[in-house]
Amino acid sequence: MQSITSYRPGQPDPTAARRRVNPLSLFLAVMMLAASSAFAADADGRASELWGANGEKWSPTSRLPDFSFAGYRRGEEPFRIPKDSISVMSFGARGDGQTDDTAAFKQAIEAGAGKVITIPPGRFVLSDVLEIRRSNLVLRGAGSARAVLLFTKALEELRPRPAKTDGNQPTSAWSWGGGLITIGGKEAAPERTVRVRVPALRGANRLALEEPLFKAGDEVVLTIQDDQEKTLVSHLYRGQTGDVSGLNHWKCRQVFRVVAVTGSTVTLDRPLRFDVRREWQPRLAAFQPAVTDVGVEGVAFEFPARPYGGHFREVGFNPLAIEASAAHCWLRDLRIWNADSGPYVRGTFCTLDGIRLGADPQRKSAQGHTGHHGITFYGHDSLCANFTIETQFIHDLTVQSAMGCVYCCGQAVNLCMDHHRWAPYENLFTDIDAGEGTRLFSSSGGGNRGAHTAAGATFWNIRTRQPASGVRSLGVDAINIVGVNLREPKESLPRGLWFEAIPPGQVRPANLHAAMLRRRL
Repeated sequence: MQSITSYRPGQPDPTAARRRVNPLSLFLAVMMLAASSAFAADADGRASELWGANGEKWSPTSRLPDFSFAGYRRGEEPFRIPKDSISVMSFGARGDGQTDDTAAFKQAIEAGAGKVITIPPGRFVLSDVLEIRRSNLVLRGAGSARAVLLFTKALEELRPRPAKTDGNQPTSAWSWGGGLITIGGKEAAPERTVRVRVPALRGANRLALEEPLFKAGDEVVLTIQDDQEKTLVSHLYRGQTGDVSGLNHWKCRQVFRVVAVTGSTVTLDRPLRFDVRREWQPRLAAFQPAVTDVGVEGVAFEFPARPYGGHFREVGFNPLAIEASAAHCWLRDLRIWNADSGPYVRGTFCTLDGIRLGADPQRKSAQGHTGHHGITFYGHDSLCANFTIETQFIHDLTVQSAMGCVYCCGQAVNLCMDHHRWAPYENLFTDIDAGEGTRLFSSSGGGNRGAHTAAGATFWNIRTRQPASGVRSLGVDAINIVGVNLREPKESLPRGLWFEAIPPGQVRPANLHAAMLRRRL
């Protein structure tokens, strides 16, 4: 189990010692100690009516979603670090800032499954995409201040992907995705799948299947698909969809672990995020990610300090992408400089920890931006903690079609929490120093892809230098705002919106995700 507060950039990897003992027992003991001290610190603040002092007011059917499963291995164990290691230097890398080391890195990755690939201090020139297509591999640098990856070519030059925006503007598909290091593999059809025969409501944790196909301990994924009337999309938006003409054949999924089986009924380790109805063709299948347990850590990504060309003129100087076929992966202690966009994460149960984004002064556009998307979640149940954004992107933190994802314990110059349409559902922003606060809720995305966020978006203990505005622009009132200083008076907010005017910094727990994880474990 991995705590978001257990690792800080520059510290030695704490997991090696744990893996020489029983890691789960040790980590549970550490978490119990942390919980007791954290609870004592929380006692001086004000509790929310949605949660209470220690979760006593919460239930699985609450309008406050369960965010405790976000992150690597559901937050239940430390990163799985291979024992064996190899160095990129053994494959001919020089790290002198002049020699092209691409071939050496590719050879190391090819030989690196089941190993830690070490990158010593130096400046390593790379001129092509690096693909990690196998599990159990860690690309580990000597630290983000010492091991630097210098990418000389953008994705659009290496692998052109001309595209058009929803407004028919020519651009590159690398403007909203992809990375020069790509983690993922080819997805295979699930080996086992079965229909769900009885409807279930959000908050339930049992599913009745057409036949007994799974056993306790299995990881499974529930998939549902919209009907012609788009009743699933309407359910996600709680009837406040906006224009959804561009959301067709919409699908949702949620990953579970089976904890018990009685006949053909399975008991799951977590509550359903959404209703399960027959018209949505619910199916339960074995969860079989193509790639797991890949980490990239302790390096800097540097790109040319060219002036930023502006919105949809990006060429794909993007450091990393975790594809939808990947799960249980991590990125930590990364410094990303002069990027068009930061990490794009489509995977499930992934953790980003200690990501620092910045740019040289000459990179800034006339509008004050140095890139497009800072950090983006498209996937499910992923966690970004301890981030620092020293520059300003058009969209600093993005959720687009993301479900159950968490941003916490970060700071920014003037944060934009971008809800980019495509039904982002039940995502959390908590314990964040957002800086100025003039564009906190500024969001974008194609106008026919639904309102900016679906239900369950939660903003908890967000600190700004001035009151924030723009909540109404999100388009949905089925959201939760606790401990955020808003410019609008409470009586002017949408009637269905949950708002508690607890001063930021005084709401307890300060970090809702950490509190939910403590309570569950």
